[in-house]
Amino acid sequence: MHIEDDGFETPEACVQWCQTRTYDLHVLDDGARVDLDWWNAHLREAKHEIQLYGRDDDGKVVTSGLATVQRNDLRPGSELFTADHAGLGLLFLCAAWQSAHRSRRFKRRFPDVFSTQVAEGDDPLKTIKTVLDYCIKTRTMPNIHRDTWSGWPMTPGVGVSLLSAFMWAAEVSVEGGRAQLIDQFGVSTLLHEGWLEDPSVSSFTLRRYHRYNQLVTSWATKTRTNPELIEMWLVKRWTARVAEARHGERAMPTLF
Repeated sequence: MHIEDDGFETPEACVQWCQTRTYDLHVLDDGARVDLDWWNAHLREAKHEIQLYGRDDDGKVVTSGLATVQRNDLRPGSELFTADHAGLGLLFLCAAWQSAHRSRRFKRRFPDVFSTQVAEGDDPLKTIKTVLDYCIKTRTMPNIHRDTWSGWPMTPGVGVSLLSAFMWAAEVSVEGGRAQLIDQFGVSTLLHEGWLEDPSVSSFTLRRYHRYNQLVTSWATKTRTNPELIEMWLVKRWTARVAEARHGERAMPTLF
């Protein structure tokens, strides 16, 4: 753990919340209502050979309309997408789930993953495909052999939060264990609880992300729970605080 995080203990409310929840039910079944028509129309317009699917209320795979995508569906080989490139298919499925999730910070945005500076005749998707393929094949991040300001590999149109969701789905290992999702709401909760770091997720370097991942994982180890539940509490805690500030006594009671 980073030396500045030594002694930064898990909030008691987080411990109580996580210990009353289970990984399978509350993490893997965590669903979002995705507008399949919007995503598939944008995929066609961008000339991607990708189609996203979802599930109806009975769990049956559907091809159009509003449908549920669960976190358990975010994995290589998922039946909720077909694609000429598996990594890109998974990336867009992660983007659809993330942007549709009601508890998270994201707004619906279609990632433009095409490289703008490519030689004539080269594949403008080669850069992003190379990184995604490496992550899925090795379950690690590619080594950066040149100095960059962030330390992240080149992933056009993909920010830190979406890349972290893809890494979790691909079971990528980083410092601290399996890569965990990072959400602006969750980081805002950490800062409110006393974490000393940069407040903006979009400007997180790879070093900062590793520090975040180590903290979340260490809290999970100490409290005998899963880091995914710790991350979920951080996000939900911020949402609950905002609801309480806006609605006061009308806010639903929580464990927060």
